[in-house]
Amino acid sequence: MTSTSVTAEQLVAPIAAPNGGFAMVALDQRESLRRMFPPVGEGEVADDVLREFKSSAIAELSPLASGILLDRPLAVTTDRPAGIAEGCGLILAADVLEQPPGSPVVDTALDRLITPEFIAHVGAVAIKFLVIWRPDGSEGHRETLVREFVQLAADAGVASLVEGIVRPAEGAEFADAAERHRAILEAAAELSSYGGTIYKAEVPGYTPGDLSRVREQSERMSEVVDVPWVVLSNGTRQEDFAGGLREACLGGAHGFLAGRAVWSDTVAEADPAAAIRERSTQRLRELAAIVAETVGS
Repeated sequence: MTSTSVTAEQLVAPIAAPNGGFAMVALDQRESLRRMFPPVGEGEVADDVLREFKSSAIAELSPLASGILLDRPLAVTTDRPAGIAEGCGLILAADVLEQPPGSPVVDTALDRLITPEFIAHVGAVAIKFLVIWRPDGSEGHRETLVREFVQLAADAGVASLVEGIVRPAEGAEFADAAERHRAILEAAAELSSYGGTIYKAEVPGYTPGDLSRVREQSERMSEVVDVPWVVLSNGTRQEDFAGGLREACLGGAHGFLAGRAVWSDTVAEADPAAAIRERSTQRLRELAAIVAETVGS
């Protein structure tokens, strides 16, 4: 089956909340998650620690989410992970992340091990691809990557989520917050034009502690993106994200696909699973309630 035989609404239905919005949890972090854990001696925690954390988070959070985003290297290595709740759609990250030690992701490529056969084998209903966007004239390269990703989703008959993260040109900095806000909108206009069922964006107009421009910038985002779009939480203070989500949804966003705002402060706990159960589940309920109040009906 290919996506040409179904509508966009049918493709996103397995990851949509009952009201038609999206309340999705991201657990596809790899090296960035490793660095959240306290060091072990002079080194970093092993892969098994990351897998155990993801497993606990899947078990506790997937019953409350409309979708859950997982990576192939650590979470979906060969088969569908156990513990994904019924009614929570599996979103598979189809990106390979270039992330130097101690740095954020600087570039991405398609994961060639993510094939239509693998997607079907693990029961994924959507795939996601992260694009690092810079104002550097590399539109052609980005278009090739995104269109290839979108075709992969079409071949597999699943929804495609294109995620844009903005960075200044190599060796430069954004002059001010306003320039970064403009970049978020420029990235959205460009990347969403290459196809994709859902666009995933940084909270438009956000600056730490200040949500005053989020709704207006989200309205502009809704004008330049002609597919449903959701916000991510990376780069947003945990205490700001719920308010930012509300303002974004009032400006036209369809929900969230967020990780750090939900669970980042549980990683360093002695018992992360208990911390997820006590704190992260409550946050996720609150975020899902915001989507239910502001999106759809």
